[in-house]
Amino acid sequence: MYTLCTEGRTINSESLDLSEKVTMRSETLMKKDKLDNAIVLEDGLVYIGEMQNDERHGYGILIYPNGSILEGNWINGKANGICKLQYSQDEYYQGNILNNRFQGYGEYVNNNSSIYKGQWENNEKHGYGEEYFKNGSIYCGNFIRGMREGEGVYLSSNGSKYEGQFKCNMMEGDGIMFWGDGSTYKGQFQNNDINGYGVYTYPDGSYYEGYFINGKRNGIGSLIRYDGYEVSGEWEEDKFYKN
Repeated sequence: MYTLCTEGRTINSESLDLSEKVTMRSETLMKKDKLDNAIVLEDGLVYIGEMQNDERHGYGILIYPNGSILEGNWINGKANGICKLQYSQDEYYQGNILNNRFQGYGEYVNNNSSIYKGQWENNEKHGYGEEYFKNGSIYCGNFIRGMREGEGVYLSSNGSKYEGQFKCNMMEGDGIMFWGDGSTYKGQFQNNDINGYGVYTYPDGSYYEGYFINGKRNGIGSLIRYDGYEVSGEWEEDKFYKN
């Protein structure tokens, strides 16, 4: 969860210190019409921008004591519209804000972990979005209250691909998994693993249809080899147990 209240956050050691940021932003803003000089507020915030009725109103920049910067449009003292909240050189949010909350489309970038592009509601990822991880993995699909939930596609950095249902950030429900060696599985998932009934197809064309527990053949199932030979019955820990 990402909030506009940035108290307690630390900024990157390579980023500018607060005084440099104030000077830099002031020089930029003084070139614009109808912008006031920097105002230092009682809580340590620094605001540079337009005012109306003693409230932030119009275009302006708010600088937090820890160095984070919120830049964009203000209405009656609150950020509204397209804004940018810069936590550090490596981390920022840019997109729509409604009454100081991330709302609508926005992009959250953390160069040390991931990039998210998609919908937000009340400061959380909510709706359709795409998340690109530093290790090369990609998720495209639905989010609910900050978690991957509903239909989605996950492309792993190891070359595998999952299409199906998610719950609480995990593969959960019906889905299809494709592996780089040509293997596929279509069926039920639970806790990020193959659990329940499904069909697993091997690279040589053989396939197993039946029940799985934690990715292994367990319970009633049938293995049909590529040459037509069939083994049906009960399986335990990936091994045929009895007819």
